[in-house]
Amino acid sequence: MRRNTRSTHLVAVIAVSVFLTVPMAAGAAPAGPVATIAGSVAAVNGGNVTIASSDGSRKVAKIQPDTLILRRESATLGAIKPGDALAVTATKGAEGSLTAVSINIFSPQLWSRVRKGQWMMETGNIMTNALVTQVVERVDGRTLYMKLDQGTGMISVPNAAEIHRLITVRLGDLKPGLRVTVRGVADSDGTIKASSITFDRPG
Repeated sequence: MRRNTRSTHLVAVIAVSVFLTVPMAAGAAPAGPVATIAGSVAAVNGGNVTIASSDGSRKVAKIQPDTLILRRESATLGAIKPGDALAVTATKGAEGSLTAVSINIFSPQLWSRVRKGQWMMETGNIMTNALVTQVVERVDGRTLYMKLDQGTGMISVPNAAEIHRLITVRLGDLKPGLRVTVRGVADSDGTIKASSITFDRPG
């Protein structure tokens, strides 16, 4: 049950929190509908990764020259430094204060491909994708200061907040049995041209 919960959370991280843009020519429309799938790696054959879903179906993700393979690892607030790029999912208090629920630290390659800024999610939470300007730890709590177009955003970080780092790795790190999330463009033949494939670090 815990494994399924983590997989569902990983889908949310990539499809909503990270909000990866699908690479395309400037000004062009996507070649097909944007798709997100989750499942286990069944096979890796050259540039094709076969994903087995929980319902028994299988999809093939096609690796592109700019596909990002991302490994998600647990991290701590102490690992976050000024200049780091983060995705912070936060709840909004009655007076507008933000409290972090989850934090993802981006790799440089990933940061260049995500939507930047601050906006409200469908869940009602606030998503902030921005650079850290300061990390402050006090007796009464911990606070992140983040650079936004309209100024500096301040987000409180409770001990219960989940913190992860997204690390860019190689295709060879994908092994059969790994739980993954694929985001990309659906092709007419049912395959997906992957913009990213993300998995949790085993163990």
